[in-house]
Amino acid sequence: MRLSAKVLVIGGGPAGATAARFLADSGVNVILLERNPSFVKPCGGGVPLSAFEEFSIPKALIKKEVEIIRMVSPMGERLDIELRAGSLAIVERWEFDRALRNKAEEHGTKVIEGEFIRILGYKPYKVEANIGEAKAEIVSEYIIAADGVNSKVRTALGIKSQAFFTASERIKGVKTDFCEFWFGSSHAPNFYSWVFPTADGVSAGTGSFKIGNVGVLFERFMERRGIKSEGQKRIYRLPIWKGNLYNKDKIIFAGDSAGQVMPLAYEGIYYAMKAGEFAAGAIIEGKADNYKKMWKARFQKRFTLMNKLRNYFLKDDDSAERLVVLHKRPEVQETSMKLWLRKDSSRESVKDYIRLFGKFLS
Repeated sequence: MRLSAKVLVIGGGPAGATAARFLADSGVNVILLERNPSFVKPCGGGVPLSAFEEFSIPKALIKKEVEIIRMVSPMGERLDIELRAGSLAIVERWEFDRALRNKAEEHGTKVIEGEFIRILGYKPYKVEANIGEAKAEIVSEYIIAADGVNSKVRTALGIKSQAFFTASERIKGVKTDFCEFWFGSSHAPNFYSWVFPTADGVSAGTGSFKIGNVGVLFERFMERRGIKSEGQKRIYRLPIWKGNLYNKDKIIFAGDSAGQVMPLAYEGIYYAMKAGEFAAGAIIEGKADNYKKMWKARFQKRFTLMNKLRNYFLKDDDSAERLVVLHKRPEVQETSMKLWLRKDSSRESVKDYIRLFGKFLS
């Protein structure tokens, strides 16, 4: 079997599906190759409500709207922050990703269930894929590698990456009205633990640099939070942002494959969709290198700033305690909401953040 398109998108999550939709909207011939349409990624499912309008996503996909974030310090101090002028929408990832793929298909994308195997040739690219029981060769001028944290395209090119390890579980019968962020080295060294509401309970989890102890850390957090595990936890990798992977010639990396997860907050869905939009825009312009320029112009300062804050505030319990105390200040809350929730891209919002946190960034 031999297929061809101007663009081959590998991976049908938020980055890949968004890129495919923007490309198809502009009349570009695009194939989206998704390995497992029924895959459910372990994820809290938090998306800023503003993203639904920005990307024309049906709000019927929203299972919960969260209007308060709860921060809990290592010493147990609780701080509830109201999400003024915005809210956080909670979605089911399998349903959300499927809706994005369906939208791409409606706009003209050819969506195929199949698995990337290897790159057979260049200029144009020739990709070997498994589609059902058959081998296929897909020829394209561009490739968008949106195939996640375990990107096979990245591996095929010999590009290494770094990642955290997370342990999480969906638990029914437990209720929270908040998105909870729990800090403490006993269960989340250099990270945080979380409890997010879902349609029928909560999603709870924690993270670590070391896969060997993430299960123990998860058990400690569940005990601290007072939630009984149902024994269904899942271990998954979460990429670490380095800001050094954008494109290799006409192969563009978007979303988790490029590590585009916001440091400190570890939010990825919105930035994956923006990466898909930028990747499509660069291809439409006929200049793959423009993707890096678009990303850096919009997000580089923000990600660099948050990475420095992560290195400071998550280095030990005393620093994490300080992070919670700082967020008692109304001006810190407002600046954080502008930057994180409302996605204010103005220079002023970043400057305000630097002004408030500058003494911790040296």
